[in-house]
Amino acid sequence: MRLMMIGAGQLALACGFVFGQDAPVKEQSVDDLRDQIAQLSRIVADQERRIEDLEKAPAAPGPVGPGRRVNTVDQERRISELEKTVRQLQAALAPAPKRIPSPTPLWLMPVNWGFVKRDMSEEHVVELLGPPARIQSVMDVRILYYQPDAKSTTPLHGSVTLKDDRVIALEPPDF
Repeated sequence: MRLMMIGAGQLALACGFVFGQDAPVKEQSVDDLRDQIAQLSRIVADQERRIEDLEKAPAAPGPVGPGRRVNTVDQERRISELEKTVRQLQAALAPAPKRIPSPTPLWLMPVNWGFVKRDMSEEHVVELLGPPARIQSVMDVRILYYQPDAKSTTPLHGSVTLKDDRVIALEPPDF
């Protein structure tokens, strides 16, 4: 519509120049002018249709060039996917932090034995004291024995007795 108005304005301006001149100008018939206006109207309508088609058309994949419309939503989606892939690759390449082993086993720290209470679960005991050196099971009673390994010179040892996965007795090392 805008182009039609521009075309009509140009036509009116041209007509004003023609009729405003004092010099003799070859006069066009009204029918010729009507034909030219109709032709300009068709050109403007065709241009408007082509513009609408271009605005509606999705951007084709590939590099952006002259005459290509950029689809920003598609580009933002692709950028987001690429960023996600880069983060995944970086995470896969990064070394996982390794737990630093305690120089002293947890069960050799007196404070840890102070946290062990009656009715505590075996899982919680192992969390506080670490894994036992050996386990003895008889029926529904389990005894977790904490003692030094063969390399150690300490004579300390302790045990935790559980029944139905609950602490019923405790013998801490004689610190």
